[in-house]
Amino acid sequence: MSRVRLVAEIAGKGSAECELVRHLAPLTTSALLKGLPVQDRVHRLEDKFVYIETGLVIGAEKAKTQFKRGDLAFLPSNGAICFVIRDCATQAMNAIGKIVNNIEVIEGVQTGDVIAVKRLATITT
Repeated sequence: MSRVRLVAEIAGKGSAECELVRHLAPLTTSALLKGLPVQDRVHRLEDKFVYIETGLVIGAEKAKTQFKRGDLAFLPSNGAICFVIRDCATQAMNAIGKIVNNIEVIEGVQTGDVIAVKRLATITT
């Protein structure tokens, strides 16, 4: 199983480390990795998750509707990376990984803040 470390940097507020897990959605994670780095303004959905749009067009892949705090997902309907900040049932998204540390930085972002997602390292297990 291959995992790729990412960092989500929030302008002026800090950063959170994330991990993409390829086996969860291999086509989605490959397309995301090719598109990195990405940066956009934050949007919030009912305190369930925060997301940034990537401009990538990727279809549903092993989509699910139940997510837990700390999950990382891709929303095919608008090409967004979603950082789940509360256990929730929501629209179908591709599970792609986890927020590894500093989730409180992600929880503290406001609509309009800027998040940049960049690659850190690949871990093979």
